[in-house]
Amino acid sequence: MMTRKTRRVLMVGAALLLAAGNLWWFTRGHKQPEPDFVLGATLEHVSIAADALPSLPRYDAATGTWSERGQPIRRAIGGLVRPYHGGDVVTGRKSKSYLGIAIGASAGPDEIRPIFLDLARAGICDVAVVQDGMTPGPRGDVSVVIDHIVSVRDGAGKTVKCEG
Repeated sequence: MMTRKTRRVLMVGAALLLAAGNLWWFTRGHKQPEPDFVLGATLEHVSIAADALPSLPRYDAATGTWSERGQPIRRAIGGLVRPYHGGDVVTGRKSKSYLGIAIGASAGPDEIRPIFLDLARAGICDVAVVQDGMTPGPRGDVSVVIDHIVSVRDGAGKTVKCEG
């Protein structure tokens, strides 16, 4: 039979053991991996006409160049930035301009990171990304969210902030 004193010692010991386990768990210094890129929401939308979709610029990561309709773009990509004429401001931060770009339907983070990195280095932070295969709506246009590029990791793992 256990006495009160023995029971109390066991309970205090178990409580201390649990507290020490929790302390170790929450302070063990487990570092989360850095994301490839960070996007901020503008909550703004833009409509792009279906007949304009083939002329949206595409990035070729192998050559590090942009193209329009399969032809290399000879001028700076910043020359394709469009002014934003949205309605009411949904957030405190309203896009003043954006770049509409096209990407493949199956593009993942490994394909998108070099695109965002090139745009961040060019100071183009607001981008409307149209994926191949998006179906135009009844008015013949595609509604796309304008994403704000906050930062992108380069090939060496260094974070490049988008300042534009």
